[in-house]
Amino acid sequence: MGAFSNEKRLYWERRLHDLLRPVPVEDILILSWAIEAMRDGRAEAARRRLKIPGNTSDHKIGGKFFVPPWSIDALIREKLLLGPAQNDAKRLNLKLWNGAGRLLDVYTGLSNVESVMDYSPSEVLAAMPRLFWPQYDWQLGTSNLFRIGRAWHVYATPEGKAAFSTKHEIDLETFLKIGFGIYAGSAENPAIRSDSFAAIGVSKAELHQVRRVIGDTLKGHCEWAKDTNNPNLPRDFLPSVTKERPIFEISDTKGRVYCVPSRANLMLRLTDGLYYDIVSDPDARRRSGEAFEDLCFQVIRHYVDVTTSVQPERPTKYGMSADILVEDRSDLTGLIIECKIRRLPRRVLTSPNPFKDCADAFEDVIKGIVQIWRTHHEFYTGSTLNMAGVVLQYDPWTILGNAFVSKLFKSAHEKADTLEIPISDRISVALVGYSDFEHLLRNYQHSDIFEAVSDWDTEKFHGWSLVSVLKEKNIEKKLKSEFDYEKLLMEAVTWWGDLES
Repeated sequence: MGAFSNEKRLYWERRLHDLLRPVPVEDILILSWAIEAMRDGRAEAARRRLKIPGNTSDHKIGGKFFVPPWSIDALIREKLLLGPAQNDAKRLNLKLWNGAGRLLDVYTGLSNVESVMDYSPSEVLAAMPRLFWPQYDWQLGTSNLFRIGRAWHVYATPEGKAAFSTKHEIDLETFLKIGFGIYAGSAENPAIRSDSFAAIGVSKAELHQVRRVIGDTLKGHCEWAKDTNNPNLPRDFLPSVTKERPIFEISDTKGRVYCVPSRANLMLRLTDGLYYDIVSDPDARRRSGEAFEDLCFQVIRHYVDVTTSVQPERPTKYGMSADILVEDRSDLTGLIIECKIRRLPRRVLTSPNPFKDCADAFEDVIKGIVQIWRTHHEFYTGSTLNMAGVVLQYDPWTILGNAFVSKLFKSAHEKADTLEIPISDRISVALVGYSDFEHLLRNYQHSDIFEAVSDWDTEKFHGWSLVSVLKEKNIEKKLKSEFDYEKLLMEAVTWWGDLES
């Protein structure tokens, strides 16, 4: 970063710190909760905490009062780094929109300066995945049955439960029940007390244990912020406190209060975040991969027509084939699908040039492409079926990654050369995130999906979502009955059915 840029950064940083130092941490937490509540449609609850203008649509992306959720998260983190409020200084009134707006405007100035601090203008395309990623979870949605059902089916396996209990000394089902209760209880207020859980048989000790796993005291949060700080990385891409530790324990004259500045990020921690609780256990990690393959198989079989065959992996002379084989005999097309559960590591998410800096992390994606080509060579050489391939990923590794998708395929072709896979068997392959593919299955016919996968493997559509490919081609939607994610939930956790009764 050049001297001129550094001067600008220090200027905006000083302005931000002058505003933040006198503000209590609690005020920033409540501001975060109120802005998210407004964005999520809970306007009445939001306005009890913040005199906020406009209607809920004004606070969604594209609205005139939209506030990026990751900016609020970065403000919380910055306040934690600064420590307790300076009571003798004049401070902003964050119950008023002009006070909140002033703070957010200054942070935006700092963020804009930092946004180009570790890559040159010529590398903007390579950085697109990082620039887009903070928006992804928020745009996908966090509290829907799709996300909960997927994550709990994949991670709340018997092996996952055993690993979680060993690591955290609390039963996973109990943890999820309490966590979900905190999520529900914080809809109308940013904080809840332990007394609220007595009616459902949750002890204060159990509640405190959940806080220990996914939260901390204000002092503990401040220490975490210092330990994970990196002055060489833009603030927008530092570890998210409300994703990793979404619960803040605050003590007052009445006892402990559990504050949730972002309910969306609490739900993320209770779903996809479970990966980090079990990934170090080999049995749990292996079983979660099998569960993800099973989920993909169930969802595909649910949505395809009766004329379409959906079969699991088969033995080959080199081992097992790709995970799922879809064949539509009515139009002689099909899909070879390889499922990949590996999550995006932080070093990929925060790199200004992820493929260059983290090429080894993409090896699993490259192997998926080659596995599809090997399967085609084994089963479909000379077949009347016209096949395409899908590397179906829990996380969308290559979303908006057109700058390096071609490099992934170059590496895949080099491996295929070594394995002597003929060029004729190197069929079109799309690298697709699960939510994108599930949306496609729910809204389009097999022939449309096959066309989208085939088109994705062209320079024009590299890195696009498959839904965007079909929108670009003006393909008409054909809605189908939705897959029953609630059934998965009731199989994963025994108490879910009690919520419905």
